[in-house]
Amino acid sequence: NPDELSMQCILIALNRFLQEKHGSKMAFLDGNPPERLCKPIADHIESLGGQIILNSRIQKIELNADKSVKHFVLTNGNIITGDAYVFATPVDILKLLLPEDWKEISYFKK
Repeated sequence: NPDELSMQCILIALNRFLQEKHGSKMAFLDGNPPERLCKPIADHIESLGGQIILNSRIQKIELNADKSVKHFVLTNGNIITGDAYVFATPVDILKLLLPEDWKEISYFKK
């Protein structure tokens, strides 16, 4: 349960495996991480009609009145809308972009 367990150890290990030249030989994956870990996830998202946008910086998370995500505003001015969002960024970056209305939610206080 994510409310009871810190993923810090897992993230540290995963980061090491992804950065090591032969990280997959440490019995974590049976191939290189981008191909064996990232590509299947990306393929699945795209097979369901999702879109993956890389190398794009989010400037602001705009919210609806009910505090759900309305859209993301990118630094290049583009607006990204969707039914669901995956924000793949380090936590410290997310904290900088976190809308004020979300800062009091217990999930984000952790």
